[in-house]
Amino acid sequence: MNPINREYITSFIDDLLEDMDFLELRKFAEENSVPIMKVETKEFLKSLVKMKNPSSILELGTAIGYSSLVFEKYSQAKITTIELSEEMANIARDNFEKYNANVNLINDDAKKALTNLNQGFDFVFIDANKSNYKFYFDYVDKNLLNDGGVIICDNILFRGEVCNDDLIEKRKITIVKRLRKFLAYITSRNDYITSIIPIGDGISISCKGKNYE
Repeated sequence: MNPINREYITSFIDDLLEDMDFLELRKFAEENSVPIMKVETKEFLKSLVKMKNPSSILELGTAIGYSSLVFEKYSQAKITTIELSEEMANIARDNFEKYNANVNLINDDAKKALTNLNQGFDFVFIDANKSNYKFYFDYVDKNLLNDGGVIICDNILFRGEVCNDDLIEKRKITIVKRLRKFLAYITSRNDYITSIIPIGDGISISCKGKNYE
């Protein structure tokens, strides 16, 4: 059962999409229970990157480097990615080397690493600690996002638990509550236009501009 979309919709879309990107990494992720973006999310972000044509991309949450490789393949941007786990960072580095990808990987806590960055970014992809999404968003907004930039947050509907109390696991209540507050926060801001897209595990797209009130 797909908790975000009806199963027949997801199956129909999956049948249309031919996934040709880094299949070896997707297989590794599935076999080792490493969460990476779902195929439909990846295809959507490919289109978004091509439309936005960013010169710089920041990613929070590298894992094995799959999403960074997708961004590197479909853009000309300079990419910086941050990963807390040393094990994941080492795997990602090997994958970047394997695919000859020019990606700047920072192996550190995202909160700390963000404060050490001194450049602006056109495109920010957040897929790190869900409880810290508001901190990440606010810090990027105030210090790192270029005018007209976009912030994308993945897993924003969290297996549907954000939308339906009946789906919530007791041990995930705190994360769900924080994600709900975060979504209410970013959709209420007058300096961003935010959309919530129910594909994959749910993503939010926040475009920065003037005050839209």
